[in-house]
Amino acid sequence: MFLLIFPLLAQEETLVSGHFHSGGYGGPVWKVGLINGKLGMFSGGRGGWIINHALVIGGGGYSTLFDIETDAISNNHRPLYLEIYYGGCELEYIHNSDKLVHWTIHALFGSGSAKLREHGPDKTMETDGFFLMEPSFNIDLNVTSWFRLGAGVSYRLALGLDMGEISSSDLGGPSGQIIFKFGSF
Repeated sequence: MFLLIFPLLAQEETLVSGHFHSGGYGGPVWKVGLINGKLGMFSGGRGGWIINHALVIGGGGYSTLFDIETDAISNNHRPLYLEIYYGGCELEYIHNSDKLVHWTIHALFGSGSAKLREHGPDKTMETDGFFLMEPSFNIDLNVTSWFRLGAGVSYRLALGLDMGEISSSDLGGPSGQIIFKFGSF
């Protein structure tokens, strides 16, 4: 009897055990939110490796669709416009991905670049980098087995920007987002 029970007690413990599923997705993302106190739009994309239908490790990148007018004035007495690019590592938890409607918690950790530009002709006046964290909460709809449609809210938290009249807090703010995910879930 001892010889039958002993092998059961000596089983190896691992972080990942049992059935393992691996998938992935990629797709475009559009965001609308406040930037420097004005409404701005971002477009970009994200993608990632999905582990056991629940954990996503990936990356993404985003940029403003339209320059945002600021209160700053150039030496030529023209208004200056803000242009933002950012991206980085993205982590996501998917709750009950097999359900028709389910929720996700997502976070981006990365860096970006902000430019102050003068229009007509376009001329970059000042550029600076920043660090960024952007957590989000999303609701996903399983449209097909290979396509998910998501909508959610996020908050950009920027740090380390030093551009005179534009500060890190001017880049931060809430956003609404639409996400298209194409892949193997």
